[in-house]
Amino acid sequence: MADGSAPAATPDQAAAAALPQRMIAAWAANDASAFADLFTEDATMVLPGDVFKKGRGEIHAFMTAGYAGDFKGTTVVGKPLDVRFAGADTAILITQGGVVAAGENELRREREIRATWVLARQGGDWLISAYHNSPVNLG
Repeated sequence: MADGSAPAATPDQAAAAALPQRMIAAWAANDASAFADLFTEDATMVLPGDVFKKGRGEIHAFMTAGYAGDFKGTTVVGKPLDVRFAGADTAILITQGGVVAAGENELRREREIRATWVLARQGGDWLISAYHNSPVNLG
């Protein structure tokens, strides 16, 4: 997600792999609505620290609170590592990156994550149906 793009063999792979760039832009703007709009209406988001959010509304509320609190002034970086398809309208995207703390210019090793995104094509757009991330470097 550093630039939000990855080499892709097909237009569908390129479109799916470009979704992280939209997330980076929403995060940079601290725009909880734009962030939540990347998800399907019934999406799930699982994050370290016992975070489980179901539905676009819960994701929006979580990000609204985050941008007013712990996420204020932070940025997101990373890159797609892999994209593949489970069907014509379902993609699985793997990324590596993380949240750069406010006032910092680089992602610290202890903040690095890998994420799995299950994407669904709806109305011609790729949206996140399920998102999960976990730390790369524990300890």
